Amino acid sequence: MNNDPVRLPSLIQQLSGLWGGFPSKVLPKKTIVSKVTVCDLGRTSTVLMELEKRLDHLFIHHIDIIKNAPQDQKPSLVLKPFLDGKKFQKDGVRVALKGHGVVIRFIRFPKMQIEDLRSAMKYEAEQYIPFELSDVVLDFGVVEESIRTEEGEKMEVMLVVVKRHDLEPTLEIFRNLECRLSVVDVNILSAMAALEYFHPEDFMGHAGLLDLGTEISTLGIVRDGKPRFVRDISYGVYDLHKRLKTRSDLLDEKIEKLFEKHEAPTPEETQAITESLEGLIGDLRVSFDYYHDQSGQSKPVTKLFLSGGVSHPVVLKALSEGLRIPVVCMDILSKIKWAEGIDPELLKANAALLPVPMGLGLREE
Repeated sequence: MNNDPVRLPSLIQQLSGLWGGFPSKVLPKKTIVSKVTVCDLGRTSTVLMELEKRLDHLFIHHIDIIKNAPQDQKPSLVLKPFLDGKKFQKDGVRVALKGHGVVIRFIRFPKMQIEDLRSAMKYEAEQYIPFELSDVVLDFGVVEESIRTEEGEKMEVMLVVVKRHDLEPTLEIFRNLECRLSVVDVNILSAMAALEYFHPEDFMGHAGLLDLGTEISTLGIVRDGKPRFVRDISYGVYDLHKRLKTRSDLLDEKIEKLFEKHEAPTPEETQAITESLEGLIGDLRVSFDYYHDQSGQSKPVTKLFLSGGVSHPVVLKALSEGLRIPVVCMDILSKIKWAEGIDPELLKANAALLPVPMGLGLREE
C-alpha cells in the first residue's frame, strides 16, 4: 500500500473505495442537488435521515432516531432493519466521525502554491499531530491565503487527521450493510456547515459551537465565515449524568426524563445540574482564553451554539451564566420541512441532535 499521507483520495480508495473529504467540504459554498442519506452514529443515539436541499429549505423525506442500543450489539445489526427496507437509499450514504482519533490543527506556513503546500505537508504534518503519519489519513484546507507576520507573508491552513484505527470500524459497519459511502466528515465541521446554513449572520460574525458528545465534547469557533479554532474537551453527557447522580438522589430514569422530555426540575435538581456543569464551564473558559491568546483576537465570541444530546433550558441557562455569553440551540425548524407521516414533535424534541446530520446533508461530494 502506498502510505503517502497526502494523497488521500487514492489512499482512502485503497482502504475502502470511499472518500468525501474533510475541511475542503466546509470552506466552499456549494449545495447538494438530490436526496441523500446521512447517518450520525452516536453511543446513545443514532440519527438516520434522508433529506434534500431545496430552494429555501431542507426537506426531510425520512428520519429515524435510534436510541439506547445495547452496548454489546454491533452497530451494523442495529442499523440493518432500517437500511434493508426501501425507506433509505443505500448508495451514497454520508457519515461523520468524532473521538480521540480525530485531530484538527490550525497551522501557519510560508505562503506557497497549493501543490508546494501539498508536498510540504508530507514532511511537516507529523510535528503537529500525536500519531505516526503511516497510521493516519489526512486532508487540509487553506483558511487564509495571506497573513502578514514579522517572519514574512504566511498562509493559515486547517489540517484534519483521522487515525486509521478509528476510521476503519465505521467503514466496516457500512460494508457489512452493503452501503456505498460518499462522504466521510468530522462532526464539528458538519455542525459548522449547519451553522452557516441556519445562522449565516452568526457564521459570518464571531461565534462558538459546542458539540456535546457522549464522552467527548468539541468546541469550534468561526470568525468571518471561516473555521478558526477546534478543541476537544473530555466532558460529555455521561459525565453530566454521573456528576448529577453524585449530587442528588436522581435515578437514571428521572435523569432521562429531565433531559429527553425537558421536564421542569425542582430547585434542588436545578442546583445539582448547575453544579454538575462547573467542570465543563471551566474547560470552556480555558479554551476561549487559549483561542484569544493564540489568535490575537481582542473581540470576544458573541454567542455559543449547542448541539448534541442535551439542550435542556437549565443547561443552556447555566452555560450562559457561567460563560457570560448567550448559549442557544440552532434554530433548525425555521428552515426545514418534512414529509407527511413525520411527527413534528419528534423533530422538536430532538432538534439538538440534528445539526451534525443536517450539516452532512449540506455537503458537496
